[in-house]
Amino acid sequence: MGDQSMKLVKKAAPILQDAVTDDNKGKASNAIFKYKRGVELLGEAMRLMPFEDDRRNKIMSQFTTYVKRIAQLEYANKTEVSVDQRRIAANSTGNGYHQVFSRCCDDTLKMVHVQDAYIVAHHQLLNFVRFCEVIVPLAKNLLVITLKTGEDARNNQTAFQELAVSLEKRGIVLYVEFSQSLHDREIIFDNGWVVKSGRGLDYFKPPEGKYALGACDMNLRPCHETIIDTFKRKK
Repeated sequence: MGDQSMKLVKKAAPILQDAVTDDNKGKASNAIFKYKRGVELLGEAMRLMPFEDDRRNKIMSQFTTYVKRIAQLEYANKTEVSVDQRRIAANSTGNGYHQVFSRCCDDTLKMVHVQDAYIVAHHQLLNFVRFCEVIVPLAKNLLVITLKTGEDARNNQTAFQELAVSLEKRGIVLYVEFSQSLHDREIIFDNGWVVKSGRGLDYFKPPEGKYALGACDMNLRPCHETIIDTFKRKK
Protein backbone atom coordinates (compact mmCIF):
# COMPACT_ATOMS: atom_id res chain seq x y z
CA MET A 1 0.00 0.00 0.00
CA GLY A 2 2.83 2.37 0.91
CA ASP A 3 4.71 1.62 -2.32
CA GLN A 4 1.60 2.37 -4.36
CA SER A 5 1.18 5.70 -2.58
CA MET A 6 4.72 6.78 -3.35
CA LYS A 7 4.35 5.69 -6.98
CA LEU A 8 1.44 8.11 -7.25
CA VAL A 9 3.50 10.89 -5.65
CA LYS A 10 6.34 10.28 -8.11
CA LYS A 11 3.88 10.25 -11.00
CA ALA A 12 2.50 13.61 -9.86
CA ALA A 13 5.90 15.32 -9.63
CA PRO A 14 6.64 15.93 -13.37
CA ILE A 15 3.02 16.91 -14.03
CA LEU A 16 3.18 19.54 -11.29
CA GLN A 17 6.56 20.75 -12.54
CA ASP A 18 5.04 21.24 -16.00
CA ALA A 19 2.12 23.07 -14.37
CA VAL A 20 4.49 25.50 -12.66
CA THR A 21 6.30 26.09 -15.96
CA ASP A 22 3.03 26.85 -17.76
CA ASP A 23 1.94 29.04 -14.86
CA ASN A 24 5.14 31.09 -15.06
CA LYS A 25 4.61 31.50 -18.81
CA GLY A 26 1.10 32.83 -18.26
CA LYS A 27 -0.60 29.76 -19.74
CA ALA A 28 -3.32 29.69 -17.10
CA SER A 29 -5.65 27.12 -18.69
CA ASN A 30 -2.83 24.61 -19.24
CA ALA A 31 -1.50 25.23 -15.75
CA ILE A 32 -4.90 24.70 -14.10
CA PHE A 33 -5.41 21.43 -16.00
CA LYS A 34 -1.99 20.08 -14.97
CA TYR A 35 -2.20 21.33 -11.39
CA LYS A 36 -5.53 19.54 -11.00
CA ARG A 37 -4.18 16.30 -12.42
CA GLY A 38 -1.16 16.45 -10.12
CA VAL A 39 -3.26 17.30 -7.08
CA GLU A 40 -5.63 14.46 -7.91
CA LEU A 41 -2.71 12.01 -7.85
CA LEU A 42 -1.47 13.41 -4.52
CA GLY A 43 -4.99 13.07 -3.14
CA GLU A 44 -5.16 9.44 -4.25
CA ALA A 45 -1.80 8.82 -2.59
CA MET A 46 -2.98 10.27 0.72
CA ARG A 47 -6.17 8.21 0.57
CA LEU A 48 -4.03 5.07 0.51
CA MET A 49 -1.93 6.15 3.49
CA PRO A 50 -2.88 5.54 7.12
CA PHE A 51 -3.60 8.75 9.02
CA GLU A 52 -0.60 8.11 11.27
CA ASP A 53 1.85 7.85 8.33
CA ASP A 54 4.50 10.56 8.85
CA ARG A 55 4.79 11.13 5.09
CA ARG A 56 1.26 12.49 4.92
CA ASN A 57 2.28 15.86 6.40
CA LYS A 58 4.84 16.51 3.68
CA ILE A 59 2.46 15.46 0.93
CA MET A 60 -0.34 17.52 2.48
CA SER A 61 1.93 20.57 2.50
CA GLN A 62 2.58 20.17 -1.24
CA PHE A 63 -1.07 19.42 -1.85
CA THR A 64 -2.33 22.59 -0.13
CA THR A 65 0.27 24.76 -1.88
CA TYR A 66 -0.94 23.64 -5.30
CA VAL A 67 -4.62 23.77 -4.30
CA LYS A 68 -4.16 27.38 -3.19
CA ARG A 69 -2.64 28.23 -6.56
CA ILE A 70 -5.48 26.48 -8.40
CA ALA A 71 -8.01 28.55 -6.45
CA GLN A 72 -6.14 31.76 -7.29
CA LEU A 73 -6.10 30.91 -10.99
CA GLU A 74 -9.74 29.84 -10.96
CA TYR A 75 -10.78 33.18 -9.45
CA ALA A 76 -8.59 35.19 -11.81
CA ASN A 77 -9.56 33.41 -15.03
CA LYS A 78 -13.31 32.94 -14.86
CA THR A 79 -15.42 34.08 -17.81
CA GLU A 80 -19.10 33.67 -17.03
CA VAL A 81 -22.46 33.72 -18.73
CA SER A 82 -25.56 34.28 -16.62
CA VAL A 83 -27.91 31.32 -16.21
CA ASP A 84 -30.52 32.67 -13.83
CA GLN A 85 -31.24 34.83 -10.83
CA ARG A 86 -33.01 33.59 -7.72
CA ARG A 87 -34.77 36.38 -5.84
CA ILE A 88 -35.43 35.36 -2.26
CA ALA A 89 -38.15 37.36 -0.56
CA ALA A 90 -38.00 38.23 3.11
CA ASN A 91 -39.47 35.47 5.30
CA SER A 92 -39.87 33.10 2.34
CA THR A 93 -39.09 29.39 2.66
CA GLY A 94 -38.07 26.67 0.21
CA ASN A 95 -34.58 28.06 -0.34
CA GLY A 96 -32.40 25.42 1.30
CA TYR A 97 -28.89 24.78 0.03
CA HIS A 98 -30.01 21.69 -1.87
CA GLN A 99 -32.38 23.81 -3.95
CA VAL A 100 -29.63 26.32 -4.72
CA PHE A 101 -26.54 24.17 -5.19
CA SER A 102 -27.60 20.65 -6.20
CA ARG A 103 -27.44 21.32 -9.94
CA CYS A 104 -23.82 22.45 -9.53
CA CYS A 105 -22.78 19.01 -8.28
CA ASP A 106 -22.11 15.98 -10.46
CA ASP A 107 -19.54 13.23 -10.97
CA THR A 108 -17.15 15.63 -12.76
CA LEU A 109 -16.88 17.97 -9.77
CA LYS A 110 -13.53 17.69 -8.00
CA MET A 111 -12.92 21.10 -6.42
CA VAL A 112 -15.15 23.71 -4.83
CA HIS A 113 -13.79 27.15 -3.92
CA VAL A 114 -15.84 29.11 -1.37
CA GLN A 115 -15.07 32.78 -0.87
CA ASP A 116 -17.02 34.28 2.03
CA ALA A 117 -15.59 36.82 4.45
CA TYR A 118 -18.07 36.00 7.19
CA ILE A 119 -17.68 32.41 8.35
CA VAL A 120 -17.17 33.78 11.84
CA ALA A 121 -20.21 33.40 14.11
CA HIS A 122 -21.39 29.99 15.29
CA HIS A 123 -24.42 29.95 12.98
CA GLN A 124 -22.19 30.90 10.03
CA LEU A 125 -19.91 27.96 10.80
CA LEU A 126 -22.94 25.68 10.89
CA ASN A 127 -24.06 27.08 7.54
CA PHE A 128 -20.70 26.12 6.04
CA VAL A 129 -20.97 22.62 7.52
CA ARG A 130 -24.49 22.32 6.07
CA PHE A 131 -23.18 23.43 2.68
CA CYS A 132 -20.56 20.68 2.84
CA GLU A 133 -23.22 18.16 3.86
CA VAL A 134 -25.21 19.04 0.75
CA ILE A 135 -22.44 18.87 -1.84
CA VAL A 136 -20.45 15.88 -0.56
CA PRO A 137 -23.11 13.20 -1.28
CA LEU A 138 -23.86 14.74 -4.69
CA ALA A 139 -20.26 14.77 -5.95
CA LYS A 140 -18.73 11.33 -5.54
CA ASN A 141 -15.37 12.41 -7.01
CA LEU A 142 -15.01 15.57 -4.92
CA LEU A 143 -11.41 15.97 -3.82
CA VAL A 144 -11.02 19.46 -2.35
CA ILE A 145 -13.08 22.18 -0.69
CA THR A 146 -11.28 25.49 -0.23
CA LEU A 147 -12.56 28.31 1.95
CA LYS A 148 -11.21 31.84 1.80
CA THR A 149 -12.71 33.85 4.63
CA GLY A 150 -12.09 36.88 6.83
CA GLU A 151 -9.30 37.28 9.34
CA ASP A 152 -11.81 37.20 12.23
CA ALA A 153 -12.56 33.57 11.35
CA ARG A 154 -9.04 32.62 12.46
CA ASN A 155 -10.53 32.15 15.93
CA ASN A 156 -12.51 29.21 14.54
CA GLN A 157 -9.52 27.06 13.61
CA THR A 158 -10.51 24.32 16.05
CA ALA A 159 -13.90 24.05 14.35
CA PHE A 160 -12.32 24.07 10.89
CA GLN A 161 -9.92 21.33 11.96
CA GLU A 162 -12.80 19.20 13.24
CA LEU A 163 -14.59 19.60 9.91
CA ALA A 164 -11.35 18.87 8.04
CA VAL A 165 -10.87 15.59 9.90
CA SER A 166 -14.47 14.61 9.15
CA LEU A 167 -14.08 15.40 5.45
CA GLU A 168 -10.73 13.63 5.22
CA LYS A 169 -12.40 10.41 6.33
CA ARG A 170 -14.33 10.67 3.07
CA GLY A 171 -11.20 11.40 1.05
CA ILE A 172 -11.85 15.15 0.82
CA VAL A 173 -9.34 17.81 1.84
CA LEU A 174 -10.47 21.11 3.37
CA TYR A 175 -8.11 24.05 2.89
CA VAL A 176 -8.90 27.29 4.75
CA GLU A 177 -7.24 30.64 4.04
CA PHE A 178 -7.75 33.91 5.92
CA SER A 179 -7.76 37.40 4.40
CA GLN A 180 -7.96 40.91 5.84
CA SER A 181 -9.24 42.48 2.63
CA LEU A 182 -11.85 39.98 1.46
CA HIS A 183 -15.35 41.29 0.74
CA ASP A 184 -16.78 39.34 -2.21
CA ARG A 185 -18.93 36.29 -1.68
CA GLU A 186 -19.00 33.63 -4.36
CA ILE A 187 -18.59 29.91 -4.85
CA ILE A 188 -16.74 28.42 -7.81
CA PHE A 189 -17.36 24.80 -8.78
CA ASP A 190 -14.61 23.51 -11.02
CA ASN A 191 -17.11 21.82 -13.35
CA GLY A 192 -18.09 25.28 -14.59
CA TRP A 193 -20.73 26.62 -12.20
CA VAL A 194 -20.36 29.88 -10.26
CA VAL A 195 -22.83 31.06 -7.60
CA LYS A 196 -22.84 34.58 -6.19
CA SER A 197 -25.00 35.77 -3.32
CA GLY A 198 -25.14 39.13 -1.61
CA ARG A 199 -25.34 37.40 1.76
CA GLY A 200 -23.15 34.41 0.91
CA LEU A 201 -24.33 31.33 2.78
CA ASP A 202 -25.81 33.47 5.55
CA TYR A 203 -29.28 34.21 4.17
CA PHE A 204 -31.37 32.30 6.71
CA LYS A 205 -33.13 33.89 9.65
CA PRO A 206 -32.94 32.26 13.08
CA PRO A 207 -35.55 29.52 13.60
CA GLU A 208 -38.74 30.59 15.31
CA GLY A 209 -37.93 28.27 18.19
CA LYS A 210 -35.71 25.37 19.20
CA TYR A 211 -38.41 22.90 18.24
CA ALA A 212 -40.12 24.84 15.44
CA LEU A 213 -40.11 23.77 11.80
CA GLY A 214 -36.92 25.00 10.22
CA ALA A 215 -34.81 24.34 13.29
CA CYS A 216 -33.15 21.45 11.44
CA ASP A 217 -34.45 21.50 7.86
CA MET A 218 -33.17 24.71 6.28
CA ASN A 219 -35.67 24.38 3.45
CA LEU A 220 -38.34 25.24 6.05
CA ARG A 221 -36.34 28.11 7.54
CA PRO A 222 -37.49 31.71 6.80
CA CYS A 223 -34.95 33.74 4.85
CA HIS A 224 -33.59 37.25 4.67
CA GLU A 225 -34.23 39.07 1.42
CA THR A 226 -31.37 38.49 -1.01
CA ILE A 227 -30.49 37.69 -4.62
CA ILE A 228 -28.54 34.62 -5.73
CA ASP A 229 -27.02 34.74 -9.21
CA THR A 230 -25.98 31.52 -10.91
CA PHE A 231 -23.52 31.51 -13.80
CA LYS A 232 -21.98 28.94 -16.09
CA ARG A 233 -18.37 29.45 -17.07
CA LYS A 234 -17.47 29.53 -20.73
CA LYS A 235 -15.30 26.66 -21.89
